[in-house]
Amino acid sequence: MKKITLVASLLVGLMSMSSASATPFSISMVADNDFAIFSGTSTSINNLLYQNNVGWPSQIITLGTLDFNLAAGDDKFYVLAMGGGGAEENISGLVNGVNMTNSSVSALISTDISSFLIDYSASSAVAAGTYNALLANVQTAFGDSGFSFSSAASSIYISPIFGGSQTVIDQSGFGSGFFFSTNTAHLFSFDAEDVDVSVPEPSILLLFGLGLAGLGVSTRRRKRSA
Repeated sequence: MKKITLVASLLVGLMSMSSASATPFSISMVADNDFAIFSGTSTSINNLLYQNNVGWPSQIITLGTLDFNLAAGDDKFYVLAMGGGGAEENISGLVNGVNMTNSSVSALISTDISSFLIDYSASSAVAAGTYNALLANVQTAFGDSGFSFSSAASSIYISPIFGGSQTVIDQSGFGSGFFFSTNTAHLFSFDAEDVDVSVPEPSILLLFGLGLAGLGVSTRRRKRSA
């Protein structure tokens, strides 16, 4: 039992080392009204990177001071944009200095997932920018049979020189962003490599640790059967 515990402890340590191996990157983002940022793969949403909890005038300042890392194995971003009502609903920003609407970013927009978010329609927190989107709820939406993605190209808004119809994007200074229907919530998905974020792979040490764990379990089973 002591050997198994030792192997398990070693494995946890190696996993921590691996998950911290990604190159840090910055995110600056603003939404009308709220947003959260997740990471994962093409088949799963695994981690919550950032949960916004301030109104849009303060969002860029709050987020601009933070650096982020991707967990080992995650290679996609999932930006959850949440509209709290009104004629304008939008999100804009930079990930690792790259605008999400750039032609180099193959962004997709999901179907509306607001019905999967607890008390979303009745919550004034969405409009205030303080709604907390739960990872479990987003994962449930992602796995639903009615969930799908489509190209976000038709949802791009570019700020005109003289005033526009998406106030928050215009005032954010990003120059462009995505718009969507009122009182809805959508995931915008794109690859980490599209914004030049390095994807951390499981380290050799982690793979070695997994091998040790398997060896320990195998050894224990042989002793029991002897």
